[in-house]
Amino acid sequence: LAKGNSLLPAGVRAVTGQFMRGDVVDILDATGRVLARGLSEYDSGDAAKIAGKRSDEIGAIVGEAHRKALVHRDHMVML
Repeated sequence: LAKGNSLLPAGVRAVTGQFMRGDVVDILDATGRVLARGLSEYDSGDAAKIAGKRSDEIGAIVGEAHRKALVHRDHMVML
């Protein structure tokens, strides 16, 4: 993320809380420190289903109308 990349499902270890697509979410490191904040491309239920998965697996899990990133770099700010 520090290099300007989007947050992809493969880089997510866990999804906590409930949120809808378009809500602001915190992105934490392994120690629980907030690294970034951004707009979620998925609701919490779908985000939990695809966490840890490769981008090419998302369509089979959530359907054809999917996005590659959980949080796109254009909708994220590093803290």
